[in-house]
Amino acid sequence: MLKIYRKVVVINPNPEQPRLSPATKPLSQRLTELLAIPAMVAGAIVGTLVFSALFAILLIPLSILGFKVWRAWRTAQRQQAEQTLDAEYTVVSTERDENRPGR
Repeated sequence: MLKIYRKVVVINPNPEQPRLSPATKPLSQRLTELLAIPAMVAGAIVGTLVFSALFAILLIPLSILGFKVWRAWRTAQRQQAEQTLDAEYTVVSTERDENRPGR
């Protein structure tokens, strides 16, 4: 299918009188446009910091809990192994015996 487009360019015969007059913006709108980019950058930075803080608040306790669970699991595994020996002892005397060999 063939489409034909027709373009018409009209040149203003009077160049002293432009078709569109430059729009004058009020001061509040100009300030809003000037402050929009820094506000977006500040929002991105604050959002990143808040997200990082919330992530740290959740991650630190979970990592501590995970370490404690892992350590308890590892201790339980070691106690179930055949090569481990649990013993309790009581020190009866702390004086040195001079007659014992190796002392």
